[in-house]
Amino acid sequence: MSNQKRTRKFVFGNERFGGSYTPGEFEFTFPEDMTREDFEKIFTQKMESLHKRGNEFAEEIFDHKSKRENLKPLSIRVKPHTKEFFKKHSILSPRDVLEMYEEFNNGSEAFINSLIEDEKELEKELAEVQEKLHNAKLFREKLVEIEPDSDILTDEGKLAKLQNQYENTEVKTIGNETPVGKAKNDIVRDIQIYNTLDVRVYGKDYLIITVYTNAQPIAYYFKNEYPDDDISEIVAHVEEYCSKNEISFSENEDSFI
Repeated sequence: MSNQKRTRKFVFGNERFGGSYTPGEFEFTFPEDMTREDFEKIFTQKMESLHKRGNEFAEEIFDHKSKRENLKPLSIRVKPHTKEFFKKHSILSPRDVLEMYEEFNNGSEAFINSLIEDEKELEKELAEVQEKLHNAKLFREKLVEIEPDSDILTDEGKLAKLQNQYENTEVKTIGNETPVGKAKNDIVRDIQIYNTLDVRVYGKDYLIITVYTNAQPIAYYFKNEYPDDDISEIVAHVEEYCSKNEISFSENEDSFI
């Protein structure tokens, strides 16, 4: 009978990545499509979880003090990149990792159950992430299909376009805070002050005054909130005044803002 000592080899992991160790050697296998950084992140998260699980069962199952006293000295030979990972990134030492897998291979029911529970939890989280990604994809596709119901601009947008179109024109606003009577009087007063030649109204958006030098010193902008009936009443009053004072008046259905 041969006296050659048999060395037990422990293999762990799955088809994608895993590892193995024998006394004196410890190594991981990296999948081709995974970077080292990704693997280190997954490894750290998994080890934190396993470490936490192991502590929860420690008092019931293991006497860590006596266990560590009885451990034989262990020499672990690792490759440089694995040593760098344990030194700089891992919260566990190589000894801790081997103890975990030793417990696993020794058939610790609590430890095995904790791994199974972790696996189920990770599968659940993965399913949730995949569902969210699927919903996000559907949402993006729907957004592409949806066309705007309206191209109505906000007051700020309209005012910006109006001021850009009439650079040298003072723009005054009329909103719910302006009584109809005051709006009528303000517009007529400006028509008188500027010796107006022409008054033009564009839709329900604004009214602009043109003087004899073809300058347009004043524009009145009707806010979106202002009722159409009130705008119509103001415009009718201005038209009547212009007619009595032989001032050109025109009303355009379309607005350019």
